[in-house]
Amino acid sequence: MSTHRTNDPGTERGSAMVIAVLVMAILSLLGISYLLMADTENRIAENEKLSAQALYFGEGTIREVKRWFDRPPYGASGTKNLVKPLTTVVNRTLRQIDVDGDGPTAAVAADGSLGAPYYKVGIDRDADGNDDIFDKPYRSALADMLVGTEAGPDLRIDRAANGATATFLDGLGDKIAPNFPAGTVGVRARVKTIDVYAPPYLSIGGNWTRYGMATVKATVEIVNAAGAIIATRVVKAVLNETPFPGPFGPLHSCEEMSFNGDFFPHWGTITSVDDVDIGNGADNKIPLSLPRDVPPSPKIDLLHGWNDIAVWNGMYDPAVGTMNGKTIDDPWYRFLTDGVCTQWFPQASTQPYPPITTDQDKSNKIQHYGGVGCPEFDYETWKQVAQSGGSDVHYFAWDNGTTFRENGIGAALDFTTLTDNKQGVFFFDTKDGIAPHNPDVNGVAVNLTPEMKISANYGVQGFLYANTANWTSQGSPGRPITMHWPGEPFRDVNQNGAHDAGEEWVNLNYAAISTTDAFAKPRVTPADTFGGSVQWNAKGPNITGYNAIVWGLLYVSGDFDAQGTPLYYGSVVTKAGSNGKMAGTPDLFWDTDLKDNWPPAGWDLPRVIITRWETDL
Repeated sequence: MSTHRTNDPGTERGSAMVIAVLVMAILSLLGISYLLMADTENRIAENEKLSAQALYFGEGTIREVKRWFDRPPYGASGTKNLVKPLTTVVNRTLRQIDVDGDGPTAAVAADGSLGAPYYKVGIDRDADGNDDIFDKPYRSALADMLVGTEAGPDLRIDRAANGATATFLDGLGDKIAPNFPAGTVGVRARVKTIDVYAPPYLSIGGNWTRYGMATVKATVEIVNAAGAIIATRVVKAVLNETPFPGPFGPLHSCEEMSFNGDFFPHWGTITSVDDVDIGNGADNKIPLSLPRDVPPSPKIDLLHGWNDIAVWNGMYDPAVGTMNGKTIDDPWYRFLTDGVCTQWFPQASTQPYPPITTDQDKSNKIQHYGGVGCPEFDYETWKQVAQSGGSDVHYFAWDNGTTFRENGIGAALDFTTLTDNKQGVFFFDTKDGIAPHNPDVNGVAVNLTPEMKISANYGVQGFLYANTANWTSQGSPGRPITMHWPGEPFRDVNQNGAHDAGEEWVNLNYAAISTTDAFAKPRVTPADTFGGSVQWNAKGPNITGYNAIVWGLLYVSGDFDAQGTPLYYGSVVTKAGSNGKMAGTPDLFWDTDLKDNWPPAGWDLPRVIITRWETDL
C-alpha cells in the first residue's frame, strides 16, 4: 500500500503574499531612490544654472568696468555708460604697491606719500573737479599706474562698505541685467565687489614684465527672495591698452612711394621703406622747414643745435638769433626713406642738403636711412578687437565686390554706406578671412578685396582698417572736422622724443597767421605769448572750417591712391606703398593727438581691450 501527499493551495498563499510584499518594498525603494536621484539631479542642474547665470552676470560687470576706461565717467562720453561711479564709492586706501608681481620686490602699503601714493588721488588733469581714476595716462608714474595686488587693490567698490556703495552696485546690477535671473519671484543677481589692480607679471629673461595694463575682478552673487545667497561667482579679466600708437606722421609707406602733382603731406614725418619718386620738379614743391640733423630713430626729431647750446643760441637767442622773424613753410615737416629719392642730390648722401643756421632749409630730407621701419597693425589683433563686441567696434566680412556684411550676417552693404559719417573702429576683412598672404611683386596680397573708391561726399572718424588691394579717393569734399596746430618743436637734448624741463624750444607765433587757414606759415618769434606767456606749447590753437574724408587713422593693406583734392587729418599707413598712383592736390595733415592722447575724449573708440579671461573660479 502506498501513500500520496497532495498540495494544499491554501498553504501557498502565505508565501506568495510575502514575495509580493518584498517585491513591492524593493520597487518602492527603487522608486524612492530614483526620486532622490532625480531630486539630486534637479538640484545639480539648478546649481549649474545659477552658476552659469552668475558667470554671465559677472562677465557683464567686467565689460561695464572696461567701458569706464573707454569712456571716463566724468568726461563728455561718460554719459554713454550705464552708470557713473562716483569717487565716493571707490576705495583707494587698500593699495599695496607691487611693481614686479612675483618678482623679488615686496609689496609696499600706499600711504599717500610721494614714494607710496594712492592711485590718482588729487590728479585732475582735465580740471573737471574729479580725480581721473579711469582716465589716461595709465603709466608711468606710480600714482598713474595700476600696481596694486589682489589682496590690496588700487580700486575697490565693496557693497559691504556702506549703504551708498550697496545702492550704487544694486543700480549697476539693474542696468547690466534688469530683473535677472528671475526678478518676478525675488531671485536677483547683484555685485558684491569690484577690484582693479595690477596685471599679471611674467618672467622674461629674468625680468618681471607686466602682461597688460590692469586686472579687473568682479565677485557677484545671486540671492533669493529671503536675501539668502544661493550662488557666488568670481570673474577676472586682464585689460590692455588698445594698440593704436604707431604712426608718428601723416604718411607712412611700408614699400615704395611715388607721387606727382601738388601732393602735400603736412606737419609731421613722412617715411618710406623703399625708394621715393616725387616727380619732375616736385622737390621744389615740398615745404621748407627748420634746420635738422640726422636722428637716431625716425620717431626722434633732432633740430640742428640739439647737442650744442652755442649753435642753438646763435639761431634762436631772443636778441640776436638768426632765425628770429623767419617765416617757416612747415616747422614740423620731415621726409625719411631707407631707399633713395631720385630728385635729391647728391643721391649717395644720407643728408643731401646739410643744415644752415640762418633760415629754413631742406635739411629735413634724409635718404639711405637704414631703419625707417613700418608702423605695424597686426591683422589678428585688430580682427579680435573688431569682433569683441560693443557699439564702437565693427567687423565686416567680405561678401562681393565692395560689399560687406557686419559680423558676417545681415544685408550686404557697400563699405561707404557702412562707414560714412560714422565713428568707431572699422575692420574690413580679406576675401578668405585670413591674414593677407602671397603678395605680388608690388607687395599687394592675393586675398585683398577689390578697390575701395571714394568719389562722393564721405567722411569717417576713428580707425579704418581696410584689407583692400587699393584705396582710392577722388573729388570728395569730406565731412566737417576740428583741427589744431601741432606743438612747438624743441631741442631734444636727451633724444627721448618728449619735451622735458630745461629743453629750449622754437617759439612760434601762431597769432601771426589765420587760424582758419591750415596752409598758413607760422613765424619764429621769441616774444610770442600764445598760451598766456612765453612758454612751450604742446599744441597750437584749433582750426575750424575744414572737411576731411578721414579723421583719424587709415591703415591700408594694399596700395594708397590719393587723387583730386581730398583732405586727410590724422595718419595714413599703406602696407603696399603708393605704386606711383598719388596725384592731384590731396592734403594729409598729421594729428599729434595720435601720438600724445588718442582716441580723443568723447570719441566712441575703445581705449582698452580685454586680452584674457579667467572664469573658472
